[in-house]
Amino acid sequence: MATANLKRASIRVPMAGIEAACSPDALETLLGSCVGIALWCRETQHGALAHAMLSECRGDTKQPGRFVDSAIPTMLDTLAKRGARRRAFVAKICGGSNMFKGIANSQDVGKRNIEKAKELLRQLNIPILAEHVGGNSGRVITFDLESGRIQVKVGRETVAEI
Repeated sequence: MATANLKRASIRVPMAGIEAACSPDALETLLGSCVGIALWCRETQHGALAHAMLSECRGDTKQPGRFVDSAIPTMLDTLAKRGARRRAFVAKICGGSNMFKGIANSQDVGKRNIEKAKELLRQLNIPILAEHVGGNSGRVITFDLESGRIQVKVGRETVAEI
């Protein structure tokens, strides 16, 4: 019996970016007040990760990954084109930290990002399986497309696996 020689790539998602891939690859990003939205198809092991900076695009369509409300539809379209099955999508969200303590209204950015992501995913009937949100620290997340798990690190320490 032949065995597959699969190499695992770790694909970096830039700020305001969206990346999609499939197993055995992983997607990773560094989050502060931005929110990381992970969509995964349990049947095909396709996934996408967005690094959204703000909650609403208000007509700005140049960079869909920059905004929660444009990132999610873009991710769904991208995954569908790659053969992922909508009925098998699940979501996880991370980030939304209060990174700017002491600056007026700064804590609202992360909170609004989290709330908008949850609202849209609920409207789309995509279950949110887990979240690691809020707090005052940035985090690095690594989204394993083979298992659908997300490893969360603060500094060099792994603090959660969701």
